[in-house]
Amino acid sequence: MKRIIYFILGLFILSSCNKSNQFEISGSINNGEGKDLTFSELLINGTEDIKTIKLDKKGDFKFKSSGSIPGFYNLSVSKNNFLTLLIEPGEKVTVKAEASRLSIANIGGSEGSLQVQKINNQLANTKHKLDSVLEYAESIKDNPEFGLKLDEINSAYSKIVDDQRDSSIAFIINNLNSLASIVALYQRYDEENYVLYKNRDLQYIKIVSESLGEKYPESMHVKTLLVDKESLFNTYNQIKTNKILNEYVKDNEVAGVPDIILPDQNGDSISLNSINSKYILLTFWASWSKESIQHNIALLDIYAKYHAKGFEIYQVSLDTKTESWKRLIKFDRLPWINVIDLNGRTSYSAKIYNVKTLPTSYLINPEGDIVLINPSGKQLISTFDYALK
Repeated sequence: MKRIIYFILGLFILSSCNKSNQFEISGSINNGEGKDLTFSELLINGTEDIKTIKLDKKGDFKFKSSGSIPGFYNLSVSKNNFLTLLIEPGEKVTVKAEASRLSIANIGGSEGSLQVQKINNQLANTKHKLDSVLEYAESIKDNPEFGLKLDEINSAYSKIVDDQRDSSIAFIINNLNSLASIVALYQRYDEENYVLYKNRDLQYIKIVSESLGEKYPESMHVKTLLVDKESLFNTYNQIKTNKILNEYVKDNEVAGVPDIILPDQNGDSISLNSINSKYILLTFWASWSKESIQHNIALLDIYAKYHAKGFEIYQVSLDTKTESWKRLIKFDRLPWINVIDLNGRTSYSAKIYNVKTLPTSYLINPEGDIVLINPSGKQLISTFDYALK
């Protein structure tokens, strides 16, 4: 009798596990009557079709599949008209779209799919902006004033590229535990030109591969990222310049992570990337945050011991009033670089660096890599005792 009970219980558990691995995607495709809608899985070397249906006048569809870990899938009506989804086991995803452009679909029930859609659509928008700048440059190249406008064209193009790069970096930092960050790493404008094209962007490959390697060790996409990490480093190293940028953009590359330029107590603008120190601790804080004040006090002794050896602190205040900020700097005798972003919690710099709580800190090494996030005092001392002898 006990064996029968155990056997039935085992079947129940097995059935529950299998059910939890199932996922479903349903919805409707408008104006798609007569078109084939294909649901496929994105593999390392291409796609594998799971099922294809022919859409009727209503355009309703439903697909079911299963998987033990999140995976990438496509809904497509043609080779160049598709929607990429990142689906987790157990999700019930809904999609409503126009057959003419699946990529702008309304998606529900899948946070990962929304993340992938967001970064893909943003890149498409950026590419459209870049094309517009190039078309404008082409249209006036025979104009006598073309030379006078070239700097303006260069600046416009460069800003679009930099904004896209900053946005991709912010997305990666915000989503280190999501497979969507892999999509952001691989984004390209064309076959040769990557969004993350600077040598120092290699750090994000390392951060993502290590983070996802711990969370999804069985994912074929993560396995490939880990195996190819060294190869990717070499590939990115070879992309020293961007082919299009060589024609239209001056090289404004500077050392460091995404730059921050904000005013200090004297009103002088200080650039993060202009600091010539071996190690920089980028910290975000506010005078109203008790935790920030305690953190500052703990840093005083460390700064006094290692500053002369090559340690600097670049501290960004998210205060909205300068008076309280200046008062606390003076009261606590903070000797390092202090700047302020009066936009407070809506600070663009804070968004780029994924600041959700205060204080938040990043330790940047001599190569411009973020090597520690929110390091403890012991971690800083251990690093500096070894690296700043």
